[in-house]
Amino acid sequence: MKLNLQRRKTFIAIFLRTTLFLVLLSLLPVSCSNPFSPSTEDYDFFPKDNNRENEEAELVALCLSGDISAPDTLYNRVLADLADIRSSYGDQLTQVNTIRFRAPWVPSCIIIGFESGTSQLVANGQYNAWDKLNEQYQVTEIDLSSIKNDWLVLYFKGRLHPRRLSELYSKLPGVRYAEPNGIIGDSSNIYPKQTTISGMTYLFRNGWGDCFSGCISNEYWYFVSYELSETIFIGYWNPQQDSKEPDWWSEAKQNIEQYRKF
Repeated sequence: MKLNLQRRKTFIAIFLRTTLFLVLLSLLPVSCSNPFSPSTEDYDFFPKDNNRENEEAELVALCLSGDISAPDTLYNRVLADLADIRSSYGDQLTQVNTIRFRAPWVPSCIIIGFESGTSQLVANGQYNAWDKLNEQYQVTEIDLSSIKNDWLVLYFKGRLHPRRLSELYSKLPGVRYAEPNGIIGDSSNIYPKQTTISGMTYLFRNGWGDCFSGCISNEYWYFVSYELSETIFIGYWNPQQDSKEPDWWSEAKQNIEQYRKF
């Protein structure tokens, strides 16, 4: 009985050690070549057409989709909607002809902050960890004017979503952060929102008065568009003349809230 008990204890001890070893082994990276490099899944998509003729529609589609490049279907839909709004209502509502969409960041541009040691490698042209990304997403310019402060600006060909680019570059070794190059100040703008697969809304805003700090005065035009139908003008509101919010404002202001998340 004592012998069998001892064998059981030995077996249990071996089993526990083996199990612990297998668990630790599973936690190790499959390849030790560069565990800090982006996975191959990051390279499964590539922007083929990201410099379309209509910049405004492409930037709207880029923001709404959140994709690294604007989808064709969404681009064409936005292009048709904005054209219909301006052709159908531009004679009476002249402001919609001049108000243009402005993204909250510079497309195809990101800011990268490095660790101090990595900054020196970048300055000396010895940082190779980003070579594959730079080639695939077609870097056109590397602005090193601030590299002494451990950051720089990258510019890419076409119109790409800077948040998606930032996600890729933030995974590189020696990178402290990667982020879009945001727009400073406020201005008149269009706030689009995709409500359903076939539904779109557009809030046009004319802003004035110290817009560098945030426009003091504003007026709004709200439009709704459904697939295979014309755009519909819902209403106009000037808060300076009428402090009472229109019935449609609770829905329209969601467009502005979504824009701030782009």
